[in-house]
Amino acid sequence: MESLIWTNHGQLELVEEEFPSCSKPSDVKIQIELTGICGTDLAVITGKEPGLPGVIRGHEAVGTVVDIGSTVTRVQVGDRVVIDPNQSCGECRFCRKGRLHLCIGPDGQGMPIAGLNTPGTFAPYFVTDESFVHKLPEGMSWEAAVLVEPLSCVLHNFKEAGITREDRVLILGSGPMGLLCQIVSRAVGCTTIATEINPYRLSYSRRFSEVVLTPAELAVETELRLGESEKYDVVIDTVGTQMDLAEQWVERGGRIVPFGINGGYRYLLTPTHYTQNAIKIIGAGEYLNTFEEALDFAANHPDLASLVTKKYPLKQYETAIHELLGYELSTGNRLPSETMKTVFMF
Repeated sequence: MESLIWTNHGQLELVEEEFPSCSKPSDVKIQIELTGICGTDLAVITGKEPGLPGVIRGHEAVGTVVDIGSTVTRVQVGDRVVIDPNQSCGECRFCRKGRLHLCIGPDGQGMPIAGLNTPGTFAPYFVTDESFVHKLPEGMSWEAAVLVEPLSCVLHNFKEAGITREDRVLILGSGPMGLLCQIVSRAVGCTTIATEINPYRLSYSRRFSEVVLTPAELAVETELRLGESEKYDVVIDTVGTQMDLAEQWVERGGRIVPFGINGGYRYLLTPTHYTQNAIKIIGAGEYLNTFEEALDFAANHPDLASLVTKKYPLKQYETAIHELLGYELSTGNRLPSETMKTVFMF
């Protein structure tokens, strides 16, 4: 089967892989319908995060069950499902404490995660244990369902930061994760303001959020909506490079949530500033017990499906990636990305 892997040469390549099969009694084989291109994938492609060579990428996916092992009870052949890529081992010291999101795997080398260090979903078929497969509610679209995994991440970060309706929330960046944060923040009932510099995403986010503006407009809008000298109880950086802006706009006693992924980003902190102003930095890790909650949220917000703005067959992966990164494939010219969520379809 044609699969998209990360090669030893540090690039994506379409190669032929063997079709996976159910080798254990608890295995479930899924025919992939849609699989999302995540910011983590883009971070690997651009060198901001390391990628493990030889691994099929992709971890946000939905599809139909086509085969099951002899002991499987959660799903049946023909069920429409969403995949949980975080395959916590249940054996390490963190899993034994119920902290599955901090799993380091049975060998201590890290949690097995589809598309990162075990075979992923940039392929037409995928096999996993039944515990990592969730049946879709009746009537849920594939497009809404493919957002369940990233939505699980957002809900977990909101829980870890203790965000309530009394909080004033600033969300830096309005890409797919930033927009999901805005949607969840509004659902919680928070006063929510977001930023974005990409004209397309700025305009698109305004369909869902009342206040999305450029960083240059932030000071005037903050004073207008919150009051003079007022700041935000929670600042969420969905870009991964905005700690300076987060530090500038977080209120005394507030929380900063570094959510975006950029392993090359560095920022010099002044610990005394955080101590004297009682500011917390919330590192949430992988999501924990929020997958079913994300399914419920998506079922009650079917308009999430409209965040999927581009679909490509796997063969057109170069076009999809270049578009997301803001390059025209034919010329290499830099262009503003004009998509929100891009997925591969099978």
